[in-house]
Order: sequence, then C-alpha cells, then structure tokens
Amino acid sequence: MKRIEKEQMVVTLGDLFSGNQIGLLVDYRGLNVAEISQLRRMLHEQSTKMRILKNRLAKRAIRETPFAALEDLLTEPRALIYGDDPVAPAKVITKFMSGNGKLQYISGILITKSGGSILDLPQMKALGSLPSREELLTQLVFLMKGVQTKFVRTLNEIPSKFVRTLAAIASSKEEG
Repeated sequence: MKRIEKEQMVVTLGDLFSGNQIGLLVDYRGLNVAEISQLRRMLHEQSTKMRILKNRLAKRAIRETPFAALEDLLTEPRALIYGDDPVAPAKVITKFMSGNGKLQYISGILITKSGGSILDLPQMKALGSLPSREELLTQLVFLMKGVQTKFVRTLNEIPSKFVRTLAAIASSKEEG
C-alpha cells in the first residue's frame, strides 16, 4: 500500500472505531472463503459488519477511540465484528461458533455513555442470548397492557360489587 492509502485506511478505521456501539474481536484463521462468506451473510442480515484488520494500521486508528482497550489484542490476524445494535453481533457470533469451532472469540467491547466495558466470552454469550429489541418491546407492551387491564378490572369491580349487593338485598326482601 502507498502511504496515502494507509493514511486513508487509518482515518476509515478511526471512524469505524468511533462510530459503533459494539466491537467483537475474533480470530478467523482456519475459516475458508465459503465459511467467511456465510458469516458475512449472517452478519449482514442483522445489519452488522465484519472487517479484517491490518494490525499496524488498526493500532494507530484505535488509540484515541472508545475501543482503545482492545489495542493490545491486535497482535495476530484479527477481524472486527461491529454494529450499532449491541445484541445482534453477539447473537450471530454465538450461533456461528456453535456450528463452527474454527472461529475463536478473542474479546469485545461494549460502548455505553459512561465509557467502554470489555466483554469476555461468557459475557458475550450472555449478550447473545438476550431477546432482540423487537421481542423486548413486545414484552414491554404486554406488561403495560396487563397493568392497564388489571386496573380497569379493579375499577369495574367496585360498581359490580355494589350491584350484586343491591341484588342480594332485593332478593332477601322479596323472600322475607
């Protein structure tokens, strides 16, 4: 690569590191082209991406970003799986690793408002086992609907109980 191309690559990687909420470092050695293509398709379906990193350029680009904690892990061939949704990349990697033992998870970072937190393998798998955003929103709607339904039933029970009491008094007066 020419120097200008390298500088452009550092800028591009810097934008990549600065603009995403999650990054997972994986060791892709041992995967053939078909397997890497399959992984990329799975990632693309979840609106996430994978980038093979050039370590020297990635180390320069990562220094002033929230992903800086991963700099020391850029020693061997690595790929970065990244995206804005923190659950989707973890789900895809967990699923792919269960079917293909060649892909190895190295580390990851989850960027929050308070900074970045490193994700080890159990944390990444736990993140991958979370329900999707749509599923969580659906559960929230059902919870909110349940509260409203119970509230309406409680409000409806007061006049119903009053009517049943009046009906019981009326029937007891008719009998007596």
